[in-house]
Amino acid sequence: MYAPIPALNLLKEFEDGVDDYFTPGFELIRFGADDGGYPQLSDRIRPFAQATGSGSTYAIWLRDGRTDLATLPVLFLGDEGGVHVVARDLPELLRVLASGWEPMGDWDGVEYADESEAAEGDEEAYDPCPANPAFRAWLRDRFGLEAAEDPNEIVRSAGEELREPFAAWIGPLIPDAVGGHGAG
Repeated sequence: MYAPIPALNLLKEFEDGVDDYFTPGFELIRFGADDGGYPQLSDRIRPFAQATGSGSTYAIWLRDGRTDLATLPVLFLGDEGGVHVVARDLPELLRVLASGWEPMGDWDGVEYADESEAAEGDEEAYDPCPANPAFRAWLRDRFGLEAAEDPNEIVRSAGEELREPFAAWIGPLIPDAVGGHGAG
C-alpha cells in the first residue's frame, strides 16, 4: 500500500503502468515522508507528489479531524516559495492534473498554463505529457471524472472558499503565505 488514501493507491498503480508523464512534472513521492520544504507545517500536511520538475510539492492539508483524507484540501508548496490551496479535495486535484496544464507558483499565487501549444514556426505541438489521454480515460473509468477545461477555475474557487480558514491556520506560521492565494 502506497498511502492511506485508496484513490492515491489507484493512482500509484496507474503511474507505475505508464512510461511517460501523464501530467507535466507530476510524480508520486513517498506519502508523508517529508515536509515539502516547509518544516513549520509538518504536523498538518502530508506531501504525496512532486508538482513540478523543479521541486514544488502537492500535500494533503489536515485541516480537521476527517478520517477520509481524500476529502481534505490539497496544497501546492512552491519551490520558489508560496503555499496555496489548489483543490477542495483529491478528486478536484485529479481533474486539475488531467487537464495536462503545468503549475507555476510563487508567493503571489499558483497558476496552471497549457504548455502543449506549438511554438511559432513548429508544425507539431510539444507534448509535455504523452500519457495524458490514458490518464483522462483512467480518471473517467475509475472515478467518473472529466479533466478540468481550465484548471485555474478550480484553483480560484477552492482558494476563495477556503481563504479564511487557510489564512487563520497558515498566517501565524508563514505570514508571507497569506498575501497571495489561488490562481493568478
